[in-house]
Amino acid sequence: MRVTFSQFCSSGPEVREVLRRRVDLLGAQGQSYEFPECRMPEGCVPRQAVLGFLRRDRGYLLYWRPAISYQGRSPVLSALFSRSVWRFDSYEAMTARLASLRREVEGPPAPQPFRPPVLAEERPAAPARPASASPWPPLYLKLRAELERRVLGQPRAVEATAFRLYSHAGKRAPARPLSLIFHGPTGVGKSELGKALAPALERCCGQRHQFVWTELNTFTEAHSVHRLTGAPPGYVGYEDQPVFEAVRQNPHTVFMFDELEKAHPEVLKVFMSILDEGRCAARKADERGTRELDFRRCVFVFTTNADLTAAGGRPLGFSQEPPPVRKRREEEAPANPPELAERLFRENEEARRAMVRLGVLREIAGRFSGIIAFQNLDEEARRAVTVKQIMALGREYGLVISQVDPRAAQALTPGRDALSVRSSVCVLESHLAPLLTAAPGRTAYCLTGTPGSLQLVPDYSHSSSTTALAASSSL
Repeated sequence: MRVTFSQFCSSGPEVREVLRRRVDLLGAQGQSYEFPECRMPEGCVPRQAVLGFLRRDRGYLLYWRPAISYQGRSPVLSALFSRSVWRFDSYEAMTARLASLRREVEGPPAPQPFRPPVLAEERPAAPARPASASPWPPLYLKLRAELERRVLGQPRAVEATAFRLYSHAGKRAPARPLSLIFHGPTGVGKSELGKALAPALERCCGQRHQFVWTELNTFTEAHSVHRLTGAPPGYVGYEDQPVFEAVRQNPHTVFMFDELEKAHPEVLKVFMSILDEGRCAARKADERGTRELDFRRCVFVFTTNADLTAAGGRPLGFSQEPPPVRKRREEEAPANPPELAERLFRENEEARRAMVRLGVLREIAGRFSGIIAFQNLDEEARRAVTVKQIMALGREYGLVISQVDPRAAQALTPGRDALSVRSSVCVLESHLAPLLTAAPGRTAYCLTGTPGSLQLVPDYSHSSSTTALAASSSL
């Protein structure tokens, strides 16, 4: 719920009493009552902050975060925002202090009447859902559809990732970031899914997300940890911007770290406090003098080629002992969120045990929100990926390839003995470069034939400006 600071200053007795009951109710549970999107008065930097109330012992705390720098003309507000926490002996003293600020914070237009949102303890029971309604939340379905358009042949991984994103995106005041490990063979879509998260969150949640991609294969030395948090004064790299500084530009950041298994153990230890508390200290302070970096609304994605299932045998750390091999049972698609949550819990516990068995510290393995497995692509998925690669290659040459004949796609698809479908891009380019360089770019094309007799046939049913870049319906 979005509120303004002035609404708390101008609220009437009835609203103040409702607010008091809810602050007391949560205070009895050791929790504070927070409004994560509160609009602060003119002259405050930042203008939006978390405003909270907490009952502690016999007194009450009024606080906001992050720290606010007041640059307006009011000496009263300047004194108020010189601190981030105020303690009052009673609730009446706190509300009287807020009421005294009414003239300082009010301005045209007049604030709208404010009423605190209903707490879960006060909310009446929700009506029963009709039997025909879908058990899946709309946001989850939207996220899954967005990710499925980008990543082919990994339905279980997409399903698990969308569910984790949905769970995190719904939090108003998250306590820690979402952290995911994508593990599986090379070239099956792990990095592609990681790169799809920020655009999917933007489209489905309406909040701008930035994407930061880092290769951990260059973090093989203990001192390379400084490239994440910043080097100490006097050391090489002190003036360089560390990776984690990106969160100051946008608190909604998706960090992707490729090749987790190649990072030095000291680098992994840096993530312990971030994944658990959502914070860490930077080497340099910002313009407000704050060194703390807040990652609680971020998403961390780590990829690794290690097999973290029960049958996995490639070590992440120093262990060389192969793990026991157990046959994985086949499971049907979950029918509702509880079933999916139960399946993800079992898979995560299995993966955490595999990480510990392969040399990862137990305290690090237990801090990841989700560990998601990727499977080898089957023939249909490899053919669909090949079609996608052909269309992308056409765009590099300034052409629109609207369709790919199934026979051409089958002939150009690498076999199971190929290391990955990624390795087939150079082969596709060798076959298609003569055609793509000679074709004019004024229309859409359909690729037909087989290697040695490939042809680009104009597809007049598609306009070059509105062509849907989709695989043939038979794929």
